[in-house]
Order: sequence, then C-alpha cells, then structure tokens
Amino acid sequence: MDLPQRQRTLRATVEWSVGLLDDGERSLLETVAVFTDGWTIEAAAHVAGLEEDRALELLEALARHSLIQLDSTGPGPRCAMLETVRAFVAERLAARPDAAEVRRRHAEYYRALAEQADRPLRGAGQSEWTERLDAEAGNLAAAVHWYLAYEPTPLPHLFRILWPFWYLRDRYAEARPWIDELLSAAQSLDPQARVELEWTATTTAAEVGDDATALASRQRLEPLLDEVQDPFLHGICLLAMAWASPITGDFQGARREALASLEELRGQEEPFFTATAAFTVGGTETALGHFDGAQQHLAVMRELADRFGYTWLTASIRLLLGTLAIGQGRLDQARELLDEALDLSLASRIIRNVTLCLSTFAQLELAGGDPERAALLAGAAEGLGRRTGISTWPMQRQGEAQLAAQIRLALGDDRFGQVFAAGSRLSQQEAVAAIRDRPGNRTQPC
Repeated sequence: MDLPQRQRTLRATVEWSVGLLDDGERSLLETVAVFTDGWTIEAAAHVAGLEEDRALELLEALARHSLIQLDSTGPGPRCAMLETVRAFVAERLAARPDAAEVRRRHAEYYRALAEQADRPLRGAGQSEWTERLDAEAGNLAAAVHWYLAYEPTPLPHLFRILWPFWYLRDRYAEARPWIDELLSAAQSLDPQARVELEWTATTTAAEVGDDATALASRQRLEPLLDEVQDPFLHGICLLAMAWASPITGDFQGARREALASLEELRGQEEPFFTATAAFTVGGTETALGHFDGAQQHLAVMRELADRFGYTWLTASIRLLLGTLAIGQGRLDQARELLDEALDLSLASRIIRNVTLCLSTFAQLELAGGDPERAALLAGAAEGLGRRTGISTWPMQRQGEAQLAAQIRLALGDDRFGQVFAAGSRLSQQEAVAAIRDRPGNRTQPC
C-alpha cells in the first residue's frame, strides 16, 4: 500500500469537508483540536467561549459532516475526533492568533475540573469522579504540561488533589516526571505549596520504590509540619512519613506516625484517607507481628467501606484478614478471604491490590506445603508490579523478602529461580488463572 499517497488522499478529503463549513463551525472544529481523547459539550463551550446550547448546535453540525463523533450513550454527551482530522485542524489552530489563549483556557478548564473532584475523590462520589477523570486523563495531562511550561504555581495543590485518582487507577508512572520537574523549583513556592509538593513526592516515590527520593522528600517535609495550618494536610503528611519510615527499618516510628495520622483524620470527614491510615496501621502492626493490634483497626475500615461503597477498601480488608489468618494457621479461611479479595481487586481495577493478592496467595501456598506454586505466584506478583511501575510498599518488603527466602530454601536456588522467572512472565489473566486452577477451589477461571 502506498501509505504516503493514502495519507495525501485522506488529507484532501478532510480539507474538502472543512471547506464546506461555515465560519462558526470551522472555528469550533479548529478549537476542539486542543483536546486529547475526546471532550464534553461543557468543555468545548468553555474553551471556545460559547454558550453550551450554541456549542452543542455547532458540534451536531460537525458530526453531520462526519468530522467528529458525538456519543450520547454515556452519563453525558461526549465528542471524539479521528486523529487524521485532528492533525489537520491542529495545524489550522496553531496558525490562529488566539491559539495560545485557547490552550490557556483548556488548561484552566481541566484544573477547575480537578478542583471540583477534590472532595468527592476523598469521600462520597469517589467512583463516579474516578471514572470521569479516567475519561479525561489525556486532557488532564495536557493541562499539567501547560502549567509546567507557563504557570507552575498551582501544580502542587493540583497534584495533591489528583493523588487518589492516581492511586485508584495506577497512574503513578505518568505523574512522577511531572513531580520531579516541579521539585527543581520547590524553593520558589509558598510554604503550603511546598508541603503539598513534598507530600506528593514522598508518597508517589514510596509507591514506585524510589527510596532515595522518598527519603529526601520526607526529610524536607518533616521540618515544614509545624507550619501546616490545615488539619487535613497535617494528617496526611503524618501518613506520608509513616510510609517512608520503613525504608530505613523504622517500623515502630511508622506505627506511631500512622496512629497519629489516623487519630487526626478520624476527627474530620475524610473517609478515603482515614481508611488509608487505618490500613497503614494494620499493615505496620502485621509487619511487627502484632496481629491483635492489626485486627482492632479493621473496624474503622469496615465501617468506611460499608458507608461509602469502597470496593478497593473491602478488598484491602479481606487481604489483611487473609494475611492474619495465614499467620494464625487458619488456611482454609485464609483462602476464602483471599479469593474474595482477588474478585474485589479485579472489579475495582487496582493493579496494586492484585499484586498484593498474588503475593499473599504465595504466602498461603507455602504455608499449605506447595512451594512451587508459592514461587510461581511470588514471581507473578513481582512481574506484574514491575511492568506497571508499582513496587512493594516499604512496610511489606521485609515480609516479602522473608517469604522469598523461605520458598528458595524449600525448593533450592535453581528450581526457585526457574519457577519464579516463569511466574514473572505471566500476564495478569494468566496469574489469576494460576490461582484458580486448583482442585477444590470454589471460584471459576476468569
């Protein structure tokens, strides 16, 4: 196929179609080239400086010309444009004298959208807003790049707002370069912005296993805590410190910081971070072998999971209970809990929780006398996490290292290496099938 000729033909077709438009239709078509992966009627109206009714009228005309697609099957009308069309009209937009203003309005709209998401992401409405931001991920990224280039001051607050979205959609790898770029200008920020930036840097670095950055950011964050007037921000800063402390082996310090964070956040209406703090306390208690203490904090998590419909949190509860059951020798109960945790983790689409399920199932298989399956699932957890840019949480590394050493001792170095490597190559679907392909398991293959 003569691809260049085909491209020229397509371009000529698009140019001909654009030539049929009136001035208002053509102007809006050029303007919406600023969007990435689609847009809403409201967004188009804002960026083009139009009333929504007029924007809808023009977009419907563009759809009749087959230059955009208008989808009304979702929660609200959403538009999309073929890349061939977008490439052509983006050139026309770039040549307009107001092109810079269009890009500025686009960035401001998505910053405002994120601001609207702040409270819902931390409480009720989390699922709805996570889906909405997921659909707008490309536009949000474009907005961040604009602010990095022209007006970085609002970004620390924007990053703090988006953090739950990054967690719930495993998007840390995308966010890390933005944070690193902004850190170079941290000294020019006001105190609250510095705190929010260092908080985001500490938490995201801990999530992806960048220990050096996590510790450096934690060190810069700690002396700023006395200046934090916002009770919510102070509470989550303590939580960030709790996540970083185990990197140096300070589990007792992590426990104290997590407990202090939980105490502060429970006095506020902050269900997402209260639940995260309770899970952190439970995790540090488990790492320290304080199983009774870990179980006591499950009540906080259960109440929040039930009240707000947090599927990810229910999965985390099952995971923690399953881990405790393994430690107490209740293996049948542990398997049932972990099966439920895996189902919920897959439903919530959080790869972090899926990797935790795989790792905990490996612990269960070793306890049940099957070190080969344990090695396979431990390898699957490592491979899935590595491919998605997720690292074992610092508070769990010691336990995972001990698990790997015990499996290696049971199998021998060579066999462990072979099976672990085979597990690391499994896709998520293959790893889930490996868990469920077992006699007597009540779940069905995925």
